[in-house]
Amino acid sequence: MMSISKREIDEAQKPWIWDLGNRILYDLCRAYPGHADENAIVAKVWLIGRSYAASIERRRNVRGIGDDFYENTVAPAIKKSEIDSWLSSIPKTERPGSQKSVKVHKKLLDLFQSITGLEKRSLASKYLHFHRPDVFFIYDSRARQAITKIVPSLRLIPNMEVEECDIEYRNFVRRCVWLYHNILNSFNVALMPREIDKLLLTIANAEKRTHNNSNKGEEHG
Repeated sequence: MMSISKREIDEAQKPWIWDLGNRILYDLCRAYPGHADENAIVAKVWLIGRSYAASIERRRNVRGIGDDFYENTVAPAIKKSEIDSWLSSIPKTERPGSQKSVKVHKKLLDLFQSITGLEKRSLASKYLHFHRPDVFFIYDSRARQAITKIVPSLRLIPNMEVEECDIEYRNFVRRCVWLYHNILNSFNVALMPREIDKLLLTIANAEKRTHNNSNKGEEHG
């Protein structure tokens, strides 16, 4: 298991080039937190999905194309759902990676699956994160792979009992919560979900560079 240095933690807290773009998405969800306005629904799903390579357009059964899919399928389904109740069920004082956050993620995952026929685990986590950045950890394959490098095996970290959950996301959150507390206890620094995502991105990029350099070395060997 790799160890995390104070330098890497400091880097995760520094400004970075994507902050402005992310701030626009945070501001959008802050200005339009609800899901009664189909215009706002389309704007949020479209911009978050496209910005994070987690577009809702990719689906199993392609019925309707382009704008029609958003207008005739995505917006009405989300508007009809209870997503606002799901989000409001999470107290303002909730800690990152709570059981309720995992439960809400599962509900949105199921909703997106009913719309697309595919598991939109990453999109669900990112969409929820921009509405509650204090609570939801950002999941994608890059983050999942990176966190396994710096967190013990699941059997060595606390379990999380949730009646309704996506097991993959729950286990990812378990790792994130362990990492959060480990950094807090070791360095007295409380990283927010966005900062943990930046830390994981740094690790993933370093792993990729190491892999690429190794391949170059083999080519020249």
